[in-house]
Amino acid sequence: MGLFDKKYCDICGKEIKLLGNRKLDDGNMCKDCASKLSPWFSGRRHTSVAAIKEQLEYRKQNEAKLSGFTPSKIIGKRYKVYIDENRKQFLVSASSNWRNNNPDLISISDVRDIKITVDEDRDEVYTEDGEGKKVSYDPPRYEYEYKFDVDIDVKNKFFDDLKFELTSDRPDSPDSESYAEYVAMADEIMRSLLGRGFAEDRSKFKYSYTSSANRYESGTDEWFCPKCGSKNNGAFCTKCGTARPAIFTPFYCGKCGEKISDPETVYCPKCGNKVR
Repeated sequence: MGLFDKKYCDICGKEIKLLGNRKLDDGNMCKDCASKLSPWFSGRRHTSVAAIKEQLEYRKQNEAKLSGFTPSKIIGKRYKVYIDENRKQFLVSASSNWRNNNPDLISISDVRDIKITVDEDRDEVYTEDGEGKKVSYDPPRYEYEYKFDVDIDVKNKFFDDLKFELTSDRPDSPDSESYAEYVAMADEIMRSLLGRGFAEDRSKFKYSYTSSANRYESGTDEWFCPKCGSKNNGAFCTKCGTARPAIFTPFYCGKCGEKISDPETVYCPKCGNKVR
């Protein structure tokens, strides 16, 4: 068979147009058939024609079942977790018109585990010296960004997990309201689908209480430098350059939901869960 010979889809039988072929392990598939597969499915090149046909039949059945799905709880901003608590089913979609996209409907009982990770991205902030050259501050200053990722491990014949980013606007500090909002979302997802809270060890990602110090402006209430003791009212100590410690923000135990108001707390006073 030559390079430019006509190819036909082994799924629907239609001719595959130029650049429209999607190779399978033992055949070809057109892009129209490929668009009907689950968005969570991967490994197409190592999948047989028979397995693709089986999945497309599953997708037809899934579309029919969606008509009876009525979400009673919605968690998230861009990617959202829609939960029908009566039918004990859920789906994940980033589309505002999600019903038309045929998202995979999954039984809550098929959730095996959920992993939520929070990654810190740190970029140094520079200034210019007298010659206009970019130089570091002394001590160095940084801007932070935090990304929440969700990985829902499920029992399904055609895919193993649902991976998506929970954050639509990434927080700049573990002490910000936005950060706390995403922690609450992560906790609610786990409680709804696993029956337990967001038990991730906070010390793995709540890196520093000083990362929000750059947001303080001159003229705000006074503070004393923890390093040299000098009195200041800006973001950094005018004597030694130490960043202003951020104000402690109460948070909640990931296991029982108890509010933690003491910044020195390591174990939850209600259930004993390690919160740092």
